[in-house]
Amino acid sequence: MLQINPKKFRTIKNKTIPNPLRPIFRNKAQSNIYFLSKRKYEGEKKLKFIKNIKLISFLSAAIIGGYLLSN
Repeated sequence: MLQINPKKFRTIKNKTIPNPLRPIFRNKAQSNIYFLSKRKYEGEKKLKFIKNIKLISFLSAAIIGGYLLSN
């Protein structure tokens, strides 16, 4: 049988149990940085999409206009 040596046991120094990582809901004055960064990322994504649509529409209008003027 196994013999347990009590001298090898260590006491737990930090006895508090940490909370799991989850977003904390607060009022708007104390907004969580998780939600602020997520909102910023989604806003940047939307602006990039709009910018790409404008660029594609401008290039297609220039190509179509050049084709119509050359005929």
